[in-house]
Amino acid sequence: MKTNLIKLCAVILLAAQTIVLAQKTEVTVQKGKVIAETETKSVAVDAGRKAILEPDKNPIVTVDDPMVDDVMEIYKWAEQEKQEQREKIDSTSIQLIKVENEHLFTLAYLLETPNDKSEPSNIFRIGPASILDEPKYYDLQGNLLEFDLVKIDARSGYYSMHFPKPVKPGEKFRYICVSRITSDKGIRKEGTLRYLMLRWSAPNQLNYFRFILPKSGIFVDSSRPVTITDSFDGRVAVTIRNYTGPIADGMSQIAFLWPDKDGTTLADLPPRYRGLRDQREEVTAQEGRRRTAEILAGKTYEDQSTPLTTLLSLYSAAVHKDTELFLNLVDPELRKLAAGQMDQIMGMAGLIVNHEFLGTPSLPKQPTNGYEHPVHLCRKGSLLREVTLEMVYRGGKWYLKGLQSGGNKADTNEETDSKASGGATISHTKTDLNAATYEGLKPGQFMKKWLLLGPIPVTIAGTEPTDYETKKRAFSIDPFSLELLEPNVTVGEKEYEWAVLHSDYGVVDLTQPFGKRDYMFAYAWAQIDMAKETRATLAIGYDDIIKVWLNGQLIHEHWGLTEPDGDLIPVTLRKGKNQLVLKILNEYGPWGFSCRLLEK
Repeated sequence: MKTNLIKLCAVILLAAQTIVLAQKTEVTVQKGKVIAETETKSVAVDAGRKAILEPDKNPIVTVDDPMVDDVMEIYKWAEQEKQEQREKIDSTSIQLIKVENEHLFTLAYLLETPNDKSEPSNIFRIGPASILDEPKYYDLQGNLLEFDLVKIDARSGYYSMHFPKPVKPGEKFRYICVSRITSDKGIRKEGTLRYLMLRWSAPNQLNYFRFILPKSGIFVDSSRPVTITDSFDGRVAVTIRNYTGPIADGMSQIAFLWPDKDGTTLADLPPRYRGLRDQREEVTAQEGRRRTAEILAGKTYEDQSTPLTTLLSLYSAAVHKDTELFLNLVDPELRKLAAGQMDQIMGMAGLIVNHEFLGTPSLPKQPTNGYEHPVHLCRKGSLLREVTLEMVYRGGKWYLKGLQSGGNKADTNEETDSKASGGATISHTKTDLNAATYEGLKPGQFMKKWLLLGPIPVTIAGTEPTDYETKKRAFSIDPFSLELLEPNVTVGEKEYEWAVLHSDYGVVDLTQPFGKRDYMFAYAWAQIDMAKETRATLAIGYDDIIKVWLNGQLIHEHWGLTEPDGDLIPVTLRKGKNQLVLKILNEYGPWGFSCRLLEK
C-alpha cells in the first residue's frame, strides 16, 4: 500500500512538471531585439508592439494600443466600401476620441494624403499644424513611424514622418496618429446633457467617428445614424459613419449624461428626449415632411414669407434644378458668389430631404431690413442640431445667407493660430555680418538669425499717409540703398542701427521686441554662403506685407498676409555669398515673418 502511494505521488509530480513545462513562456533580448517565445514558437517584437503569450498557443504580436487596433479594423470597413463603389470616395478619415476628463482627451485618427511630388518619397510632411502632446505615429500595419518636428512658434510646427517604403507619385501616404489633447471647449454642456463633436470636412470623403464616453457615460442621442454601439475598455463607444458628399458636410455630434461628474441619472433626461416634444416643434416638423414629400412627387414650391417656407422653396429649386429660382432665393449680396458655386449649393438638397426642422427663436412681428435668423435642422429621429441655415430678411422677403454645420464652435481638430508668438530676442551690439551668415542652408531649415533694422514709420515727406492707396505707395519707397549694408541708417531725421535677432521658432515674432505698432516696417538681412550654385525654392510667410531682395534684385512683393510657406519663390543661389533682404510692413496688430529654403 505504501509503495503504491509513493508511485501515485511520483505520477502526480511528473504530471505537474509536464503542465509547468507546457505553460512555460520566455521573453529575451537578442542583439537589441525583443524575442517572445513559448514551447512551440518564438516571435520578434518591434517597438510599439506587444506579444500576447498564452499557454498552449502560439504568441500573437499586436499593436501596443487598443485605439490603434480599432482604427485599423474600421479602415478595413472603409476599404470594403471603396471596392463596392456605391459612392465616389476620394479619401478616408477615421477619428476616435476618448474622454479622459472634462478637458482632456485621447485622440486617435487615420488620414490619407496623396504624394504630390513627381518622384517616390518615404517622407511625408504635415503643417503648419498644432504641436501635439507626445504624439505617436503608426503605419497601417501598426508599426511605429519615426518623425521630426520643426517648430514654427510655441504652438505650431511641421511634422515629417519617415515611412519604411517609398510612396509612388499620386499614391497615398496613410498614417495613424495617437495623442493627448487638452481643450477648454471640447465638451459643451446645456442643462443636464453634455455634447461632444468631431469634424473633418473634405468633399467626397468617407469619415468614421468613434466616441468613447467616460466610464459612467450614458449615451443619449446623435446628430447622425449610429453604425454600432459597443464597449471599449469597459466604456460605451459610439461609432458613426459620415459621407461628406460634394458639399463636404463632415460633422457628427453626440449627447450624453455623465453621472460621475454631476450625479445625473436617466430621470434627468430633458422631457423632449422622453417623447414630450414641444407641440409647436412637432407641427413645424410635420409641415416640413408634408411639403418635402409633395416636392419629391413633382410639385414646385415658391414662398419667401417665412424662413421655413424659403427653405422649402430652396429645396424645390434644388430638386427641380431651377437655377434661376435658386439664385433668387439667395441673399442678393451673395448672389454672385453663389453663381460661382452652384453645384455645391444645389447639393444642399441632399441635406434638407433627410432632415427635420427644429424649433427656432421667435421672430419679431415686423422684422426690419437686414434682420438675420437661424433655421436649425436635424436628422429624422434626432433632436440634435446638425445644420444651421442662416436666413436674412430684406425688402419683405427671406433669403438664404449661409450654411454651416451645427453644434458648438469648439472642434477637437481646430488648428491653433499659427501667427508669430514669442521666442525672439534682439541684441544691439556692433554690427557683425557673421551673426546672420549661414554656411550653406539645408532644405527645410528655418532661418532664425537675422540682422534687423526698425521699426520705421510709414511716411511721405515726414507725414503719415491717411488713405490706403497713399500708404501702399509709401511702402513701395525704400529710404536708403540696400546694396551696401551700413551699420547705421538715417531715415528722415532719425538714425537707426542694425541689431542682431535670434528666434527660438521658425516664425520670427516682431511683436515681442517692437510691440503692436501700426503702419511700421522693418528690414531683415541674412547672408547665405553656398558651396556651389543651387536652384531652390524660397518659402516665406508674413504678417502683413512683404518685399524680398536677393543679391540686390527685387524678386517678390505682396500686399496681404500669408501663413508660413504661403509664398513659394523659385530662386538661384550663386556660388559664394548671397545677400537676402526682407522688408516687412505691419498694418495693425501682431506682425512677423518666416523664411526657409526648400528643394526645387
